[in-house]
Amino acid sequence: MIAIKDLDYIYKSGVHALHSINVHIKKGEFVAIVGHNGSGKSTLAKLMAGIELPSQGTVLINNINTKDKSRILDLRKTIGIVFQNPENQIVFEKVTDDMAFGLKNLGVPPAEIDTRIAHITKMMKIEDFSDAFDLSMGQKQRVTIASVLAMQPACIIFDEPTAMLDPKGKKDIHTIIVDLHKKGLTIVYVTNVIDEVLSADRIIILNHGHIQYEFKKEELFDNIEKLKELGLETPMIVDIIMRLKNKGITMAIKDYTIDNLIEALLETISPLAVTVS
Repeated sequence: MIAIKDLDYIYKSGVHALHSINVHIKKGEFVAIVGHNGSGKSTLAKLMAGIELPSQGTVLINNINTKDKSRILDLRKTIGIVFQNPENQIVFEKVTDDMAFGLKNLGVPPAEIDTRIAHITKMMKIEDFSDAFDLSMGQKQRVTIASVLAMQPACIIFDEPTAMLDPKGKKDIHTIIVDLHKKGLTIVYVTNVIDEVLSADRIIILNHGHIQYEFKKEELFDNIEKLKELGLETPMIVDIIMRLKNKGITMAIKDYTIDNLIEALLETISPLAVTVS
């Protein structure tokens, strides 16, 4: 799906933002890219989306080289990107006009545009949204995601999509992203909120433009010290599990969610020892 080889990126100012990046993301994977501000993760996201081009090395999206200007429309049909501020992506006042804009640029026939918009607005539960500029930030982000989905990409990059949202908005958008992955989309999730990486199959940690570490979600417990070494927080639910382990309570958990933690805890502790008031 995505193949990045020997990638370097240097800003016009001369700042070397990314060094020798090599990443392979398979179709259907959910990959989280984590790092402090200035680590290069948003720059890497733009390079994957073809918004920026490598100073050295190559970025291939389904074997489309992002440097190949003759394949730009194919690239736009294959990969989409959602930024942290939805107001930077919404162009038109009317929600359906905003969704249609990208499709028109791709040359999608009018009848097909109407069909796609009807399907996506229902799927994203935004049928009642009319004035895009009058929506909350969370609602605007739903519109932005819907506009990208309407182009039917195989992969969507989310560049800190919850950064400007309130707690409920963060939860809603994160749930949407997880559901999209379950539907088969390849997801690249850029964040500095460590709790949000727990839905990913694989975690890539950037530090000063380098890939410092890379590991699978199930290897997270073995890499806690690496997170601490880079000054990254331990995910809250992982911290809870580790504290329980230190108290002699060990449990198997499939998904790092509160619901699964409670289920595993109840299975581990004798029902007689649990009092519900």
